Amino acid sequence: KKVSPVGSAVSDHLKESLKDPAFRAEYERLAPYEALARIVIMRRGSLGLTQAELATRMGTTASAISRIESGQHATSARTLKKLGDALGARAVLGFEFGPVEHPERELVFL
Repeated sequence: KKVSPVGSAVSDHLKESLKDPAFRAEYERLAPYEALARIVIMRRGSLGLTQAELATRMGTTASAISRIESGQHATSARTLKKLGDALGARAVLGFEFGPVEHPERELVFL
């Protein structure tokens, strides 16, 4: 099998790494935070805001925004509320009960 001069694709590396149970567990644990990070980055970008400007809107620091956007840290409900307000959105938390195919959702708007 030939290897590209620039190495292997990230997706190939990820596929191989997910075979390791410890890696898979950490990957799955971080998935929601990384999804939130993508949302914040995209919305902040569409609003033309820097991390510092978003931080000012939230009453926090650019460092805190950087941590959220890294996708590596849990974010509290209070911070989600502030993020929603600063990005012109509503933060929503909730639970799903019942089967995955047809869950019953109970949501709270922060």
